[in-house]
Amino acid sequence: MLSAILGRRSLLAALLAFLLSAKPSWGAAEGSPSRIGWLKIQGPDHTPEQLEAFRDGLRKLGLVEGRDYVIEQRYADGHEARLPHLTAELLGTGVRLIVATSQPSIAAAARVTRDVPVIGRMNDDPVSNGMAKSLARPGGNITGIYAMTEDLNAKRLALLKEAAPSVRRVGVLLRRDWSNTEHDWQVALAAARKLNLDLLALDARSADELTAAFKRASADRVDGIMTFRTPTVVTYLKLVAELCRTHRLPAVFDAREYVEAGGLMSYGPNIDAIYRQLATYAGKLLRGTPAAELPIEEPTRFELVINKHTADTIDLALPPSLLARADTVIDP
Repeated sequence: MLSAILGRRSLLAALLAFLLSAKPSWGAAEGSPSRIGWLKIQGPDHTPEQLEAFRDGLRKLGLVEGRDYVIEQRYADGHEARLPHLTAELLGTGVRLIVATSQPSIAAAARVTRDVPVIGRMNDDPVSNGMAKSLARPGGNITGIYAMTEDLNAKRLALLKEAAPSVRRVGVLLRRDWSNTEHDWQVALAAARKLNLDLLALDARSADELTAAFKRASADRVDGIMTFRTPTVVTYLKLVAELCRTHRLPAVFDAREYVEAGGLMSYGPNIDAIYRQLATYAGKLLRGTPAAELPIEEPTRFELVINKHTADTIDLALPPSLLARADTVIDP
């Protein structure tokens, strides 16, 4: 009888030991936290809430920074040409994956490595630009969230027309040398024709060129602004918002960060939510799932954000119906 009890206890002890040993291992080696690369074209003070949202997503997975992972951060401070070198630096630290926070960062990382997984917020269609075989099965080392940024420009133009019915000519801040610009321009032109709007391309690659673009807009009687998402517009978002107010131009953007900086209105995915989504990708990759098998997803939340204070500043009376539909109205 005693030997049977002892036998059962030994069996239970062995089973418990097996279950404990079967816990998922997040670290690159026993007792070693995994290294995650963070690659950003701007500096560390530009939209730091995105990194915090990513960390928050990892916390919700039960990962503890310092114990399960560490984040190696690299910033290009607005210099796109530095991104490949910074990617190589991250690879040299032994990162198990790279979070690329913009289309330029993704493109740079894709050129430097085909082995280490790269996850990021994709603004261009990843199938059209060759980064993925399909959204369901990317097939390489690149995956993440397709933010559909430029696909929503038709909706943004319609919102701008609704907010300011008198608008007839819209200036579009863009970069002619950017990969997807011609496609996005044709899509925007088709949408503008349906709304009886004229578009004027405002090419800008620096702060000085942005200032010059707005002077040209005034000379050409532009009465509204829309932006394509380029490194220039993202890096100088506060300047863009300020120039819109200075020239008293109603503007529509793709993300709330512009509206929080003083822009009039934005419609697009919730960027912080995207970085929380990306944290789930990181968790799966650290558990051993190949990047090639992780489907490229689309955003789960879209939001309309309006800065009522800016509307008042430029003497724009917003329709009550538009304000009622907004997810957030900034009115300090």
